[in-house]
Amino acid sequence: MDVSGVSNTTSQAGSAAKALSGNFDTFLKLLTAQLQNQDPLEPMDTSEFTRQLVQYSSVEQGIYTNKNLETLIGLQKTGGLGSAVSYLGRTVTAEDDQAALANGEAAWTYTLPRAAENVTLTVKNADGKTIYTGTGPKTAGANTVVWDGRTNAGGTAPDGTYTLEVAATDSAGAELTAPITLSGRVTGAETLDGDVVLTVNGVRIKLADVSSVKETPAEETTTS
Repeated sequence: MDVSGVSNTTSQAGSAAKALSGNFDTFLKLLTAQLQNQDPLEPMDTSEFTRQLVQYSSVEQGIYTNKNLETLIGLQKTGGLGSAVSYLGRTVTAEDDQAALANGEAAWTYTLPRAAENVTLTVKNADGKTIYTGTGPKTAGANTVVWDGRTNAGGTAPDGTYTLEVAATDSAGAELTAPITLSGRVTGAETLDGDVVLTVNGVRIKLADVSSVKETPAEETTTS
């Protein structure tokens, strides 16, 4: 479980506070030296130093306020990760166009608002290169497609994460929106770039993208 995001959130404020402390020490040394070497008959005007002291105080207060806010945000993210742990072992559904190819199988589900006349499926690898195109089910509602890893070039794609694109049109030639979802059992939870992320079927998805959660059937739990 990765909670490194908590310490990272405070690093910027900590660096700013350290830099401010060094500048303030230098300022005080300069002020002391000028006071010690001033002409007693014509004492220096301290109003400028007073103004700068007030500015330093204001900046310091702002930095430490930000530091406290960043700490609270880090704790909030940790709390989010803590709640994500409760998803482990459960089956979730999330809107995501990625799927992991393993043991010669990668599965996606897309939903059509109404029956389609044409549905074209495009599978791309991690580099964004198209390696397979074909036709898909045209019925209204949820349609699940399983890709066996075979490419249009006649080869077999290696295990990994692949992206599906769905292009659908109805009988009038109008484009149909077909959101793609991923369903599977949660096997991991972590923080990544400030987001709480779940691992589902070997694919990382954001917790915020999860649309449904249910208990995993006992037979799936024992066989996976």
